[in-house]
Amino acid sequence: MPNPKKIPQSLIIAIVQSQDSDLVELVLNQEEYKFTRLPSVGGFLKECSVTFLIGCADSQRENVKEILMTAAKKRVTFVSAPSEIGPLPIPIPTETMVGGVSMLTLGIEHFEEI
Repeated sequence: MPNPKKIPQSLIIAIVQSQDSDLVELVLNQEEYKFTRLPSVGGFLKECSVTFLIGCADSQRENVKEILMTAAKKRVTFVSAPSEIGPLPIPIPTETMVGGVSMLTLGIEHFEEI
């Protein structure tokens, strides 16, 4: 019979940039959280990212959030935005903020290890 204290009550879906993913994984392992790491691609910049599925107790959600915010930092990057000036579109570097964490939390109704 599984220990009820070990049964996750929440599933956190956390999307981070690839360059932050190793540190996120390291810290989650150090804190002994159970998680799954999945490769993903962002819709806006089409850059590789990593999606973490993290199971935790409701009381641990804030700790997981702190871990994610500390390990996955926001940063400034430049993207090429086409300019409509002139006959040909010329890409102009445009500053944009990337990184950080996109985090969703779902309640777990049923959990079973088979």
